[in-house]
Formats: sequence, C-alpha cells, structure tokens
Amino acid sequence: MIIGLLLATVIVESSILVGFTVPPILIQLLAPSYGDFNFGCPVLQAKPVYNQSLVRWLTLTCPNGPALNLVPSGNCGAHEPGCTIMYPTFTPPSGLVGLYLYGHGESDCPFIQSGSPSGMTPLQSGVDVMYFNGGGFDYCAVVKQSTGTIDGFTVEWTAGFSGGHGNGITASVTNATITIGNSAMLTLRVMNQYSFDVTLQFAEGMTWLTPNYNFTFAAITFNPPTVTLKAGGSNSTTVTVTTSPRQVPGNYEIGLDANPIYGLRFYGDYGATPSYTGGGAITYLKLTS
Repeated sequence: MIIGLLLATVIVESSILVGFTVPPILIQLLAPSYGDFNFGCPVLQAKPVYNQSLVRWLTLTCPNGPALNLVPSGNCGAHEPGCTIMYPTFTPPSGLVGLYLYGHGESDCPFIQSGSPSGMTPLQSGVDVMYFNGGGFDYCAVVKQSTGTIDGFTVEWTAGFSGGHGNGITASVTNATITIGNSAMLTLRVMNQYSFDVTLQFAEGMTWLTPNYNFTFAAITFNPPTVTLKAGGSNSTTVTVTTSPRQVPGNYEIGLDANPIYGLRFYGDYGATPSYTGGGAITYLKLTS
C-alpha cells in the first residue's frame, strides 16, 4: 500500500559542460514492509567527476548528505539483515547511457579497475534492486560526450517487488567426436531475446580438463567472428576445433562465449555500465585415438 509521496527536483549547475535542459523529477513511493527510503534534499547538485573520450561522468548528490537514504526492514529472510527492495520507473533521455546508485562518500563514480571504468550495474526501469543494511546513496550519471546537454527526465521509485527482469542472449552448440590430430566443425547458434539489435563477438571460454589431460586444443576459430542479431532474432557461426597430437583420448568440455560489442546507441549500450550482457554454451567433445 502506498502511504506517502515525496517529490524532489534534480538540476545541474549551468557552469558545467553537461546539463539537463529540463530538470528531472524524482518521484518516490513508500511501502514500509519492503523498507523505507527518503530524499536527502529537494534539489540535487551535479558535479563532473571523470572524463573519457566518448563519455563523461557526473555525480548527483545533496549539499549536506546523500541523495537517497534507505531505511531497511526486517523482512528479507530468516537469517538475513534488513534490506530495502525497490524498483525505478523511468525513460532515459537521448544521450544518457547509464545511471546507477553508489554509496555516499565512496569513490565509485566510476569504479576504476585496471585503469578503466568497469563493473557498474545501471538502473533498469521496472527491474528490482535490493540493498542490505540501509545507508545513503548518490546517483552517478554517464552521458555521451557528443550529446552535450540532455533533456530532463522522471524517475519514479516504488518500494517492493515489480516482478520485472531482464531478457538475455541464449546460445546452443553442437557436439562432436574427433580423432586426435584432426579437426571438427561445430555450429554455435545465438538468440537475441532483447527488444533491440545486438552485435556479438565470439570467443573461446574455459576448457575443462581432468588431471591427466595435460594438453588442450591446438586452435579454436569462429567464422564469422561477429554477428548482428535483430530484436528477437537469431544467427550462427561455424566453430572449427583443431586437436593437438599431444592430447589424450577422453571427454572434453569447452565454453564458447558470445560477448556484446557496445556502441553507445542507447541507454545501457556502454561496456562500463551495460544493461545487457552476452551468453554462451558448452560443447562436449569426445577425443579418440
């Protein structure tokens, strides 16, 4: 049951390079059985924090504290700490490629790994998020450099479960029996369950070896190495597996991955804050002498 309604407006200072032409409005719907939350201030302040050649990063926070305060409930499992379960509803404006929450006072806008932004999970409209133990959070927005100023937008927060979830890339692959020293050709088929086009690049994943399998395959190649899938569509690649004469007979398992190539075309189409991921399949190969 909705017991409260809070409104806050986000504006961006005119002195920075990226702003919102229309102030976004954040709407917050509260349901205490799933944890409460409230805004830290009616107007958030934006600050540029990181620049790349294609995108820039902004943090949105309050002058004297976090943008969003979470008050967890005790209904998140018999042996679990209290948590807040909630989901956003929003339509990203053109140029916004990522928006996520991170802990107030932390240096995770963006999270840097191996010298590059990595590992941030963007908010997705209608998809649940769960945070344990409460605390304060700020927003991190990722904007295309080429866009400049972006339009304002509305985010509606609702406590509780939405039942929403992402779709995905699914994959299947054929199996084979190969004489050691020879090659085999497999078919790896991928299906796109997202509502937008996706370009995938194929790669060899993990090869599982038992202790007496001291040598792996000589080569694994893909033709074509990339494919583009229409929304709801499918495509395939031919995988050529070349054995090594030094391998021993037995059963082998090879992971075959299909990784997205991100292109900044829409919200979440960015490798550091992806709203969609790739897929993969395992092929089972029997090697004989």
